[in-house]
Amino acid sequence: MKVIVSFFFISFSLLCFAQEQGDRPDRCHTNQYHEQMMQDPDFAEAHEQKMENIRQWLKVNKDESKMDCDEILYIPVAVHFQNSGGTSIGVTAACAEEMALSQIAAINADYAATNTDITKWEDSQGTWPGINNKESCIQFCLATLNHPVGSGIAEGDYAITIDEYDEIENIPEWSGYMNWYVRDMANPLGFSPLGGTGNGDGVVCGLPYFGTSNCNGTLSGQFNLGRTITHEVGHYLSLSHPFDSGDCVTDGDGVADTPLTDQATFGCFPDGEVIVNCTDPVLWPTYMEYCDDACLYMWTEDQVIQMEAHVNANLQNLLGNATTVCEDAACLGKDLNITVSQETCLNGTDGSIALQLVGGADPIEYSFNGGQSFQANSTLPNLAAGRYDVTVIDASGCELIDSVFLSREVPPIDITSITNSFCGNPDGSVFAEVDYPDVFEYNLGSGWQDTAFFDGLISGPYILSVRNDAGCTNNIDVVINDDTDLNLAIERIRPVNCPLFDNGLIDANLRNGVPPFEFRLNGEDPKPNGFYENLSTGLYTLSVEDQRGCKENYDFAINISFANIADDCPCEVFIPNAMTPGGNDALNNTFKPIPSCPITDYTFQVFNRWGDIVFESRNIEEVWNGGDGDYFGQNQLYFYKMTYRWGEERNESLELQQKTGFITVLR
Repeated sequence: MKVIVSFFFISFSLLCFAQEQGDRPDRCHTNQYHEQMMQDPDFAEAHEQKMENIRQWLKVNKDESKMDCDEILYIPVAVHFQNSGGTSIGVTAACAEEMALSQIAAINADYAATNTDITKWEDSQGTWPGINNKESCIQFCLATLNHPVGSGIAEGDYAITIDEYDEIENIPEWSGYMNWYVRDMANPLGFSPLGGTGNGDGVVCGLPYFGTSNCNGTLSGQFNLGRTITHEVGHYLSLSHPFDSGDCVTDGDGVADTPLTDQATFGCFPDGEVIVNCTDPVLWPTYMEYCDDACLYMWTEDQVIQMEAHVNANLQNLLGNATTVCEDAACLGKDLNITVSQETCLNGTDGSIALQLVGGADPIEYSFNGGQSFQANSTLPNLAAGRYDVTVIDASGCELIDSVFLSREVPPIDITSITNSFCGNPDGSVFAEVDYPDVFEYNLGSGWQDTAFFDGLISGPYILSVRNDAGCTNNIDVVINDDTDLNLAIERIRPVNCPLFDNGLIDANLRNGVPPFEFRLNGEDPKPNGFYENLSTGLYTLSVEDQRGCKENYDFAINISFANIADDCPCEVFIPNAMTPGGNDALNNTFKPIPSCPITDYTFQVFNRWGDIVFESRNIEEVWNGGDGDYFGQNQLYFYKMTYRWGEERNESLELQQKTGFITVLR
């Protein structure tokens, strides 16, 4: 029995694994474990640095991480079955291997979104509009090579230990691996560091909840799909629970696309069941919730991005180790070559796949149907287009699996000529050719024919289809436009240039065509000319049709321009004739002119009874306080003079306006 003493160790299992009231086990103790670990200042500092590494990585790579996986992020795994209180949990080596491999298969399916129950999400996604399931680029392999010195595990054997270590959560010599510690505990189901390091740490899982194999007779009926590990590894890769804030205000997990929820969800529900804790339906199918295994089956896009960010930013030690510890020893130095001959268009069902295991030991067996049956022949002929799952096994036990996709030739279609229709008449035509040595039929939507010429066509979109006797097909889009000889002349477009009403205008004429003409603006009733006034701002389509049915359209916009106010715009300036500064009601304390339209070249002057200027301004927003500088006299009568031009821009062609009058100041 090996006993490890770490430089910093908290016996978390003894601290907080007491059985809670009720029959339901506590699904996860990651939060409690993390809280205890954060009491160590060095751990807290290192944790914050990991979070900062994630933030910096996302700044540079978040958009790219939303794309499909170009490269798989392989995480090497070691599984340690630990004793409980000195009593062996009684797992045999064969059963331990079976359980570990079943867990690897389960978590890889969950992270790749190839789990069989992902169809539940596809069938019920309408409950959570805007939330997308995403496959992760992260995959896990049970290590087989370069085991730690002194582990006693032979090269080629899986990295599995049984009763070698006490119930600890960090074994330094197993650095470079994600360690799964499986122990005989019923409550909680598991826990993990919140953002692992790969330096000997790992996730902890109760034996009844590990894997999908029941070879030990201890598998839980409620948590039997391996999703305790899926959940806890999510924590190891920096994910929190969506409900960790405990309220409906703060985001519990910092992930943008998981709805707010203030409490965990337990049990299992019909597909698409609506459960609302805060505002939006709780996303109970996410692996980071507390439902039974049968009701956890998806990751969101942002959850996947967060986990991949942690792997790339903080777990390079695991990625670098995967290339040396994950390869199957039986397949070292061997490679599978695949030669494909695609199905031809001329004959059909004449594709083939040829396999060659380079370096393989005879006899070698080949399967072309996903391992359902094997044959000695390495070539499979007479194939139609489709997917073929191939498996090759040699005498040494090396098994290589791949997928091959056969396609069928597509006969190229060339459109040699298109004649547009004229003025809505059915006189368009299309002529096509197929550049392939065979006889084809053609269809433009009205049935199959032997020739590739179609006439009598009106304007519009078409789909040209071709086929031969062997069932080879292709389609191409064809568009017949409608030609016209009309010449629509736009004489004038005027923007709205009066703030008091809509006075936009368009004036258009038809320079040719056969009368009578019908003009329409935005599909309204027809009129014989193209003059439209009193238009508001917006987008318009002016269409015209002549007696022959020839049509022409013109798209335009009516905008706003107060640079020059229209001559017919009834603009006025309101100037008060009295003010009461200093009153208690805060009304009429200041004085300024109020124009109904924009003005420029503005000057405003106020004179006292002796003709002295007591106030002068060139800013229409500046107000007079009723005084002469800092002096405020008693009730007086003042004279004002105002000059200005209409419009937002100075235009000397417009007449300079002037207003004069008297104002009474009452105190």
